[in-house]
Amino acid sequence: MSILLPYGKRFIEIKQQKNITVFEPNFAKPLKNPSEKIKQSLKKPYGCPCLAEIVKRRKPRSVCIVISDHTRAVSSKIILNEIIKELINSGINKKGIFILIGNGTHRPTTEMEKLELVGKEILKDFFVFDHKATDSSMLIHLENTDFYVNKRYIEADLKIVTGMIEPHFFAGFSGGRKGVCPGIAGMESIKIFHGFKFLESPYTKPGNLQNNPCHIFATEFAKKAGVDFLVNVTINKNKEITGVFSGEIEKAFFKGVDFCKKTSTCYTEKKYPVVITTNGGYPLDIDFYQSVKGMVTALEIVENNGIIICVSECREGIGSKDFKKILLEMNTPEQFIKKIKQPGCFLDVQWGVQPLVHVLRKAKIFLVSGLSKKDAQLCRCIKFSSINQALLEAYRQHGKNVEVAVIPEGPYTLFE
Repeated sequence: MSILLPYGKRFIEIKQQKNITVFEPNFAKPLKNPSEKIKQSLKKPYGCPCLAEIVKRRKPRSVCIVISDHTRAVSSKIILNEIIKELINSGINKKGIFILIGNGTHRPTTEMEKLELVGKEILKDFFVFDHKATDSSMLIHLENTDFYVNKRYIEADLKIVTGMIEPHFFAGFSGGRKGVCPGIAGMESIKIFHGFKFLESPYTKPGNLQNNPCHIFATEFAKKAGVDFLVNVTINKNKEITGVFSGEIEKAFFKGVDFCKKTSTCYTEKKYPVVITTNGGYPLDIDFYQSVKGMVTALEIVENNGIIICVSECREGIGSKDFKKILLEMNTPEQFIKKIKQPGCFLDVQWGVQPLVHVLRKAKIFLVSGLSKKDAQLCRCIKFSSINQALLEAYRQHGKNVEVAVIPEGPYTLFE
């Protein structure tokens, strides 16, 4: 029997052995007709009137639809098709509809990525543009708050947010309020959401919303900015839609979270000396910056001083220039934590390095990736060209009979 590990747009195979335990949640069956299910969800949402009724009452002249960017495996094309049809059938002029890509702090999407996200027809017929968190001309400050948000979004008469609900390494779950913060938030707000204090909280972890400061802040932000209608989906390991959750932002989101927990959770009380994880394949394993998410999942079940083997393609390298700059200037992980802990200190994308430090405090990282050996060393990882090479070294260090855990879906898996 073989175990398949997603790696970019393909799979890496390892053979099942008696000392290997695989942790995979129950496979969620795909919806037979996701477009029809999305259409139904617009007519029978959770906690609010149907979308057509909202349009009838509000009579909006402009509609902003927020979608996830190129780093998320959301079926935005399918979701948009149904939303746009419903809006036009409800009397909205198509010229009043625009699509805002929630990049957060990620780089802008390329034209090819926009095409992949929304499809040829939507890209041709509608204005599709990127949010930019550092461009003050695109932002508006919400009075008496720490919230800076995309100006075009605030100015729209009707605000619709889409996205995907999945485990998230510090917000508990993605989706819902995250489509607004950090999706279309300004950098000053993201500095709080991604700040040292929030990320050091014991409640900031995958699968947890209770007392989670990131979740609380993002929820307050989204409610203040306003979300008139939410459309979120869940997916399985094949990137197929398994559920649709539309309606009022909190009620629809929590329904989706309940479903996601059931389809993402594995159970173990045991810790393992060696844990193999992935970052879920393309597009989430697009670079090392994103790949930390799969490592954080492995933290839940790896022993102290253990080894985490992360299988992640990293086709775009380490990540942004700012992320790489922090790694270049970081003498030791603890020195980095000491630096960002100081009042008034904030480094761009420090939130990508802080969880990495949490991993390095507990385990060595073996990286099976397209990164060069030099770049892997910069990321404080040991580079391997194949999963078999990495396993051989793990056996050399811990003995050939060492118990190994495998998490094929990395960041899409929760542990209890």
